[in-house]
Amino acid sequence: MPKNIFANNYARDTVPESEFVTGRSTTVVLIGLMLTLPMFVLGAEVLTSLGATQGVAAIFIAGSLVAGLASVTGFIGARTRLSTYSIIIAPFGALGAKLPIALLSVVAVGWFGVTVGFFGEAIDVTLREITNVDGPVWVYCIAGGALMTGIVLFGYRGIDLLNRLAVPLLALVLLWSGANLLERSPLDELWTAQARPDASIKSFGLGISAVLGILAAVAGGMPDLTRFVRSSRAVIAACVLSFASISMVFTILAGAPSLLTGSTDFTSNLIAIGLGAPALVTLILATWTTNIVNLYAASLSLGRLVENRPDWMLTVGAGALGTVLALAGITHIFIKLLFIISAMVPPIAGVYIAHYFLTGEAGDVRGDRIRFSAFAAWVFGGSVALATTFSQLSLSTVPAIDALAAAALTYSALTVIINRTGR
Repeated sequence: MPKNIFANNYARDTVPESEFVTGRSTTVVLIGLMLTLPMFVLGAEVLTSLGATQGVAAIFIAGSLVAGLASVTGFIGARTRLSTYSIIIAPFGALGAKLPIALLSVVAVGWFGVTVGFFGEAIDVTLREITNVDGPVWVYCIAGGALMTGIVLFGYRGIDLLNRLAVPLLALVLLWSGANLLERSPLDELWTAQARPDASIKSFGLGISAVLGILAAVAGGMPDLTRFVRSSRAVIAACVLSFASISMVFTILAGAPSLLTGSTDFTSNLIAIGLGAPALVTLILATWTTNIVNLYAASLSLGRLVENRPDWMLTVGAGALGTVLALAGITHIFIKLLFIISAMVPPIAGVYIAHYFLTGEAGDVRGDRIRFSAFAAWVFGGSVALATTFSQLSLSTVPAIDALAAAALTYSALTVIINRTGR
């Protein structure tokens, strides 16, 4: 197969100027990344748990906080022109970075497989609701996994093109959903909807934490996308427009029907307000725009672990493995393991953020094999995340933020001590 059919992902190199894109392009990609079923379901849960007024406020506050964090990590990507997996080599060392990169690969492939599995099941449920057709779930999984893999083979350009097509369609369906909802219930009644007494989210702070918990993990991988942006200022604008405003508006629109139906099932809610076929379209597009970024991250991380394989081969391999996991039915079991493993991801971002702003370094610049200060900070941050997730210990109420902050502060302190003592 000719080497130039598919895109060069620049997994090991800096992005050349010929590949730069506008901030507007990245804004659309980030919005598409946020237009995902878990965010739609969470939006419904927050709105029905807190009531419309407090729910909307909680969603916007969480989005604004993540916009700040994503602006920092995205800024590093735009300045260095490197992927997340190249950036972390500087603090961890060329050999030491292999371990966190391997962990990130497992997380990315795992979540790709989990989403493919959910995609197949959701398509089956939706088709049965609309047409009473009971099809084989494995066919939907293979078709979805193959289509997602095909898009990622064309790199950032493929992701950009899909989002240019998908985001306007998703926006149209969500606006249509809002219009249909207002035909059934006046705005003042929706706006004054009260909190559910049996809600799982008991307070305003927990509502912010719930949204923040999903979005914070996304911020750590921003360099994978923002390294293509022509201007670092455009990165900040893209993060604000996506995380702090437009994406949150769509999250609220997606969750708003729950104020009428009382259900947090996004697809059922769309069907309940008269959007049958659009519900299926939304389901497909929302899964695609998010899961292709999971696979893209997997291919980039594998590109740093396997140096002698072309990008297209790594993409196909990761996509095939994730789809096999979905077909094997182990994704439901794998989710608990992924939650535990994912607790170790935010501290990696904390380490590379601290290292970059302390030293200005990224990539394999020192030639160090292993830098133990990074590992000490990573382990400490991960321990904080696990403790705040699985025990009564609570700091900010968001384990991802706790872990990132703990790792960044620990690494900064160790770096200062090492520089002063020369040891």
